[in-house]
Amino acid sequence: MKFEDIKHKRAVFIAAGWLLILIFAALDTSLTFPEYKIFTGKVNSPVRIVLLSDFHSSSYGEDQEVLIKAVESRLPDVILLTGDIADDIRPHTNTVELLSVLGKEFPCFYVTGNHEEWSGEEGKIKEIIRSCNVKVLEGDAVPFEANGETVRICGVDNSMPGEQFDDCCKAAGDDIFTVLMSHRPDHVDLYSGKGFDLVVSGHAHGGQVIIPHILNGLYAPDQGLFPKYAGGEYILDDGHTAMIVSRGLCKNFLPRVFDRPEVVVIDILPEDT
Repeated sequence: MKFEDIKHKRAVFIAAGWLLILIFAALDTSLTFPEYKIFTGKVNSPVRIVLLSDFHSSSYGEDQEVLIKAVESRLPDVILLTGDIADDIRPHTNTVELLSVLGKEFPCFYVTGNHEEWSGEEGKIKEIIRSCNVKVLEGDAVPFEANGETVRICGVDNSMPGEQFDDCCKAAGDDIFTVLMSHRPDHVDLYSGKGFDLVVSGHAHGGQVIIPHILNGLYAPDQGLFPKYAGGEYILDDGHTAMIVSRGLCKNFLPRVFDRPEVVVIDILPEDT
């Protein structure tokens, strides 16, 4: 065999190997743990939030052990569940397995997403989630205490805006750090200037396809191609409100490309920390 042929085959073999590595990396669905820090003069001690969204009753090992251990290891003071935790097609078994454990171990708050709404059994899903010791928010503004601090948790159904959103707005804007839970980041214009310190959302699934350092997301529902709010942290037009959008936990038939599911960690910190 000629030396040139050997070199060519070696180059093809190396290229194929790198291509396989790239494909495995692109389609990796192991969990990531992005961390965000919000500094405010409204707390004197840290408060840790874990944000979970768009679970869609997926599977993370037997009895959801992989996801549960991942959440436990982050030592949250509170867990926020921003919709599509249950699904409109899949059975709710995985959702119950997850929340029946987390609801016993941590304070948990939940709002609906579009898939719970589409299911035609939104009321039933809410009752299932309440049975897991998770607080369902429907325009409520609930004071939550952790580490000697009070944080207000507000939440609205997917079908906002409306009376629920108005009620949350009335509760915001004082000296208590206030979080709005809303499934939909595409309603961003409504959230700005309402007195919320933090908005947490999901829905966008990270834009489904990411090109690292180039494209933050290819397509998201209700935002279309190249969504602005695919995932990450954004400061709204009022210059005060932060919005953090989870890329979600869903494992579905559409491949996530460089878009690994995530458990989001948010630390609310005193300004001088």
